[in-house]
Parts: sequence; structure tokens; C-alpha cells
Amino acid sequence: MKKYFLIPIIITLLFAVSCDDQLERFPVDSLVEETAYQSVSDLEAGLRGAINSINRGGGTASLIAFNSIFTDNTRIGGNNGGQQLNLLNQILNSQTGDQGTWADRYNAINNFNRVLAGAAAITPGASETSAYNEVLAQCYAFRAYLHHDVLTYYSEDLLNGSALGVHYQNTVSTSDFPARATVAENLTEIDNDLTLAASLMPSSSTDKNFATQDFITFLRARVALYSGDYTTAISNANSLISSYSLANQAQYTAMFNGDTDTTEVIFKFDNVQGNNSNIAFNWIFTGTGGNFIEMSTELFGLFTTGDVRRTVNVDPASDPGANPPLLTIGKYPAGADTNYINDYKAMRLSEIYLIRAEAHARKAAPDFAAASADVNAVRTARFGSPQTTAAYTSLNEAITGIKAERRLELCYEGFRFVDLKRYRNILNQGIERDASDCAGGIPCSLPVSSEKFTFPIPQAEINANPNMTQNSGY
Repeated sequence: MKKYFLIPIIITLLFAVSCDDQLERFPVDSLVEETAYQSVSDLEAGLRGAINSINRGGGTASLIAFNSIFTDNTRIGGNNGGQQLNLLNQILNSQTGDQGTWADRYNAINNFNRVLAGAAAITPGASETSAYNEVLAQCYAFRAYLHHDVLTYYSEDLLNGSALGVHYQNTVSTSDFPARATVAENLTEIDNDLTLAASLMPSSSTDKNFATQDFITFLRARVALYSGDYTTAISNANSLISSYSLANQAQYTAMFNGDTDTTEVIFKFDNVQGNNSNIAFNWIFTGTGGNFIEMSTELFGLFTTGDVRRTVNVDPASDPGANPPLLTIGKYPAGADTNYINDYKAMRLSEIYLIRAEAHARKAAPDFAAASADVNAVRTARFGSPQTTAAYTSLNEAITGIKAERRLELCYEGFRFVDLKRYRNILNQGIERDASDCAGGIPCSLPVSSEKFTFPIPQAEINANPNMTQNSGY
């Protein structure tokens, strides 16, 4: 990580320095944890800076863009002037590997590590113990969250514990030369961090803009599903489903159109002006109007009348009957904030239902009826009336149905590419775009065997670190 950590380290530490004792500080080039963090209040400021760094420089918004544009959920827009053509053409950037995800995630990880290192030198007072423990718990929880992101995009096979994973950065690093651990070793480290977080998280920590016990339970369910531990995925999903309710149609609309309802939200990034929080700019000119990327005609055709997801995901100014159709992505509208500042709902109960559905279908003794019931629960909530989803009769049929429902429910939330990667070996399918969505030379397909289902390790990292192994095909 040699080339990536220096700038974020300085930014995070400066964030934690208060003005009233600035003259007592060492010069900036001497700023270290022992001097940057001198109180629990300083640690809390550093934590806020570390959480903000998750979305700084692209971060989560870039992954949302990638998952929609690289796959079959979008097509070139009527106002495109060259924007995002590399992603539409499924070209990965080997220099940044891709979307800058490697650097963004490890930079953020190191920021949390800085707070943890600073906390080691502080002894909280009796009245500060709960706040101190919460800072530690937050750092461990987000460190696990970020490492799972990196593992998901840079490991070739999350179901193979012996496959190459990523380096688990659990100490402050500015100049080391780490090697990649295995997937199994990464999963153990993630579990260790979540266990630490759970042991330290105060019961009073319930703010959905931060990690909570439910955040930890949710992440355990997602990690377990992706890595093939279906019993654990179901157990954690059960816990959340017993405590939350799916949003009804009005609540679902308010959740996205105004950021005013959090009925089914377990965790969200509370985006504010100046924090690179404009998600809609991935597809539209939010300042002047117009689309350079639009919803694919195929995806639009899958939203049926009565499904509230159609009215939320398709901007009301769209004109499906135009030639070509005008299909503006409306999930992150100006209505939530006049400057398109939308909260990103990173963990929602509907995903948990679909996690449990998939785990039921993929476990050693499949329960296809339970899988179908969970998919039907989501559909019933979105249509506002009882729906009927036929029971699946095979793994292929179940995954086909769950994949289709995840596409509708989680579109433009950063899941489509990950799902296509996870399901390709079951369904023997890569990326297939409808012919109407690949006009103008845009490729209509990506083979199931393509190396592009795994991100390349950035070339700068390979050049700088003799211990770093590149993924196959690059």
C-alpha cells in the first residue's frame, strides 16, 4: 500500500486537531497519533473523519456507478458526450484497478487504523468509557466492512477458502510490502473484527448513520452468503427480520425520494453537502439537466404496473414512448435535496430477505419453498398487495428468480456486477445486454469466463510491492 496511504493519514489527523491548542502541536510533518489524539473527544472527531473518507474521492458512489454501467442496467444516454464510455464498453483500468477502489478502500481502512492507534494511548475517564468503547467498536466494524468490499471485487472466488484474497490491513501502514492472504484468512480477520466490534458496542448505539449491533449482524449475513456459509447467513437474517419491517409503498417512496423514512434501513451513509455525496451525477448532469447514461430498456421493461419500484427508479420526466426511449434514472432525485444530496442506504431489510432466500436455496438441504416465500415477501411489500411466487423446484430455477428480484430491488445500489459474478458459475451466464441497449458499438455481452469479473490489482501496487500477486488474466 506504499503509495496510497500518505495523503489520507495527514487529512484525518488534521481533522482531529482543534484550533484552541494549535500552537502546542508539533509541526504537521511530526504529527502522530500520540499528539493528534489526546482525548476521547479527539477520537470521536477522528472517527467522523474516517467515516467521511469512505466516500471521499469516489468511494461508494463509484462502485454504484460501476455496478450499473458496466453491466446490463444502463445504456448510453441521449446527452452523452463521451462520459463513462469506458465502463459502457467494459474496459477496466489496470492502473487504478478499477474505479480507484483499491486505493479508496485501503486509504479509508488506514484512517480507522489511525484512530485505533491513537486510542491505545488514551485512558478514558469513568464517564467516557462508553464513548471510548463505541469509537473502537465503530472502527472495527467499518474496517471489516471495507475489507469485505475489497475482497468481493479483488478475489477471484469467494467460495474457495484457499483462493487468493487481499491483504488485511489491521495496523497503520505507510511503507510496508504485504502479500495477499487467502480468502479463508480474510474471512477469519473480518469475523475477528466484527466480534471485537460486537463486544464493545454499547447497547445505546442505535444511530443508523453509524455502525450498530444490527450493522454487525447484517454484515455477518452478507459475508456468510457471499462465502458459502448459508447456515450463518440464515441465522443472522432471522435476527434482523424479527426486529424490522419491510417498508410499505409510501415508506419506500419516502425512503428514496425524500430521505424521510428509515423503516427498513439498518445502516445508511448520511450524506451532506461537500462530501462527494451526489450519487445521481454518475448518470445525469445534475447542474444543467440531461442524461449521459440512462436506464436500460430491458430493465425498464421488467418493472410492471403497480410496482412502486417503477415510480421510484424511473424519473417521472422520462418518456418511454420516445424514439429512442428517454429513461432517466430517478432513484436519487433532486427532491431529496435541491442539490441531489441523497443518503445512501447501504443496508436494507429487503436485501436481508433476499439473502435468506438465496441461503435457503443454496444450503446442503435446500428449502425452495422458504426461498420462494422470502422473495414473495419483498414483492408483496413493493406491490402493496399479496403476490404469488411459485415455489422453486431446482437450484437453477431458484437462483434465476432471486437474481431477477435482486435486480429490481437493488438496482443502482451497487449490487448488479457483484451478483452477476456470484451467479455466473451456477447459471453459466456472463453479462447479456438487450440488443436495444448496446447500440453504437457498445458490447452486448461479456463471456462467463472473462477475467473482468475480478478487478485487477492496480499496476502501481504491483510495481511498488514485490510481494503483491496480480489476478489471472491481467
